[in-house]
Amino acid sequence: MLNLSAAPLVTPLDRVHWEYQGDNFNCRLSTRVDNFGGISLAQKAGYALEIQTDSVLYHHEIIGYRLGRSAAPWSRKSLPQSRWFHAPQQIKSQVKPQESQSLKSQITTGVAELLQALQQGVWGHINLVFADQQQLHLVLPAVSRGSSFEQFYACLTELAPYSYEQVRDRNFYFDANEYLLSEQQQAQMKLTARYIEVAGDISKLLIDGHSDSSGSMAENLRLSQQRADDLYTHLLEAGVSPGLIEVRSHGDRYPLADNSTAQGRQKNRRVNLRIIRQKVN
Repeated sequence: MLNLSAAPLVTPLDRVHWEYQGDNFNCRLSTRVDNFGGISLAQKAGYALEIQTDSVLYHHEIIGYRLGRSAAPWSRKSLPQSRWFHAPQQIKSQVKPQESQSLKSQITTGVAELLQALQQGVWGHINLVFADQQQLHLVLPAVSRGSSFEQFYACLTELAPYSYEQVRDRNFYFDANEYLLSEQQQAQMKLTARYIEVAGDISKLLIDGHSDSSGSMAENLRLSQQRADDLYTHLLEAGVSPGLIEVRSHGDRYPLADNSTAQGRQKNRRVNLRIIRQKVN
């Protein structure tokens, strides 16, 4: 259990400034806290809303945090008691940070509540615990917001449903002898079409149908074609241009796993969808 308690750090109100930056793939709302550095509420397409820190004074990994709110005080010297949104959260150290988000982007619990409180003019509170056991209590005054919050909310509304790394190469799996997409997979095709529309730099979609080795060569080829065709149809219905799409079927020629096991056959009954970006000269 983390014991979070530290004296608050508050920027003088005449120096508080909120800044918005964003596009269809990244939304960011930032401010600075005296004697710490930058704090951002940020969301990347396909990922959760999070808090990111940018401090030149504190370099150790963040291992715990807690987010909360309080009414606006009469003065910086008499902050009201904080009301915390959740219990202290521990952050597990990442063994391979290159395979996920950065070490500074694991603060997600309570961030939506914090954003809502700030939008309502309530002050935000962030407790941080670092790997060297140092603790900080950062206070975010909900002043000098201008239009930054409205712009940030609008950005979140228009954010693409996926990032490129999430959609560039995906497999969609099927039960034995089935070739129609599930309702969940159909919904994913609509989101994929939305991503393609927003990205604007997609040159090709490659659809490759596959089967396991249960049937004859002709049956497997037909089934893999039907699976690929169904995915193709749903992309067209969602608004993707047919000129972008190339459809191929392979039967059981390219297994991902051993067809002698049920688990292996399940992995082989698939359609692979690859999305290719335009080359930048």
